[in-house]
Amino acid sequence: MILSMTGYGTGSAQKDDITVSVEIRTVNHRFLDLHVRTPREYLFLEGEVQQMVRGALDRGRVDVNTSIQKTGSPEFLINASLVRSYIEASGKLKEEFNLQDPLDLKTLLGLPGVLQSGDSTPAESDTVVELVRTSVQNALESVLRMRHREGEALRLDMLQNLANIEKSIGRIQELSRNSSMEYLEKLRERIEQLLPHAGIDPQRVAQEAALIADKYDISEEVARLRSHLKQYQTLMDSKEKAGKKLDFLLQEMQREANTILSKSGNLDISHNAITIKTDIEKLREQVQNVE
Repeated sequence: MILSMTGYGTGSAQKDDITVSVEIRTVNHRFLDLHVRTPREYLFLEGEVQQMVRGALDRGRVDVNTSIQKTGSPEFLINASLVRSYIEASGKLKEEFNLQDPLDLKTLLGLPGVLQSGDSTPAESDTVVELVRTSVQNALESVLRMRHREGEALRLDMLQNLANIEKSIGRIQELSRNSSMEYLEKLRERIEQLLPHAGIDPQRVAQEAALIADKYDISEEVARLRSHLKQYQTLMDSKEKAGKKLDFLLQEMQREANTILSKSGNLDISHNAITIKTDIEKLREQVQNVE
């Protein structure tokens, strides 16, 4: 199954005067790199959000932003004991250092902890937990739909590259069938040029031709390359998430192409092996964004 690691989704839920909104963005990454942001008073929710995301996504950089808001006019309470402490401390500083500026109301209201929200939702609120779960689930479903669409586009591109590799393999196989006879003929011509009057020992020529044919034989590499192609296509059509396995198969395919290129003495075979390496690199770039 081909799923892209690029995705975006949002989800929201509302109950009474509480509204929760969740935004999820995902991009490619070798592993699951998860970042969850929630309001400070709701940090206890991060663990549950992470668990939900890990249950749905396996790879990618994932950013989850959660917003929790209450409608209506907020009510504020004054922390009188804290204000008293601020005033007492201010008086001591004024007396000790002979300061003239008084501690006015504007300054007091701006000091940490003086104003407190009287209608903030308690951290234990079951309503908030329920709304966050719903919002995260909706956002994840949206992300997965986008990943499926992007994955199908990737799949079509990869199928084209696989077809190109299959054609190149077919040409290499056809060219390699005649390579042994070409090597033998070149060997005969070379011996005749070097020893025009000495005669040619057919048995020795056959031995040399056999050695050369064995040295340059690429039939095993071609067979393994075809096998890797079949495995690649099977993984693409399976239900499992195949990104890591596809990446490994591409490494093996690149290895076989390199061996064909190094063993071949035929320019046309070398040209097709280079073409295969180019298509493998295109597949490698595409697989980097497959979950």
